[in-house]
Amino acid sequence: MNRLLALLAVLFALAAPACTNLLVGKKASKNGACFITYSADSYGMYGRMLHYPAGKHAPGTMRKIVDGDTHKPLGEIPEAPYTYNVVGNINEHQVAITETTFGGREELWPKNPVGGIDYVSLMALGLQRAKTAREAIRVMTDLVARYGYASEGESFSVADPNEAWIMEMMGKGAGSKGAVWVAVRIPDDAICAHANQSRITKFMQYPKGDVMYSKDVISFARSKGWYTGKDKDFSWRDVYGEPTFGGRRFCDARVYSFFNRFADNFDRYLPWVLGKDANAEDMPLWIVPNKKVSF
Repeated sequence: MNRLLALLAVLFALAAPACTNLLVGKKASKNGACFITYSADSYGMYGRMLHYPAGKHAPGTMRKIVDGDTHKPLGEIPEAPYTYNVVGNINEHQVAITETTFGGREELWPKNPVGGIDYVSLMALGLQRAKTAREAIRVMTDLVARYGYASEGESFSVADPNEAWIMEMMGKGAGSKGAVWVAVRIPDDAICAHANQSRITKFMQYPKGDVMYSKDVISFARSKGWYTGKDKDFSWRDVYGEPTFGGRRFCDARVYSFFNRFADNFDRYLPWVLGKDANAEDMPLWIVPNKKVSF
């Protein structure tokens, strides 16, 4: 029995990161509205609903940034002149932001940060300052460019009633300010998901209006010696969050289970999510479902 309990403990530790996001385009949902869902593995958030009331702020008002996970103060930034009402992960304009942590390159993780903005605070700031998903992405990325980013690699879902986006972000390591990031809009007739594993690959293939990224997302990787190919072939995930066995077996498997519910003949991706075949066919970022989605 003790050996069984030890095995279960090991399996639980391996599978512990369990945040999962599902993204549904407005033409892929039964009610015609775009939406995202969020499950989080943070026991500290159970039974708690955050509320940021709308407000007007005088010039010179400062906003304290406190790490949402560690509760350590990170500094202050100027408050916006006006902020919107936020309850949980959605604001009064029906902009919603959720996340899953993929970690990524450890050399880019913050080292005892004394400044910058953590991912939890960044989500709240995006909701308080944006009326659309696109605006929220601009708000969040402008903030980290100016004040720095104080978290590991994150996948964000950002949506409003009309559009859903997946954005992935990483800091630049100790002593470097800002972040590298890429955001892709999910087609209206498609669904997407991410679960503690980076999902965006070759983003230069998407139409100009459906992708946004930091100006140095590729050049920064080149400067570190991580990439030498053509820009069009650059894969965000393969450079900044390369899949591991655990990432495929315990994380992408959750994406597979969602896609498999709404797609035909999806078994061809089983070798990928089992994590054993290095040459297995990778799952797409998004799929067009065979039926309308509702929960």
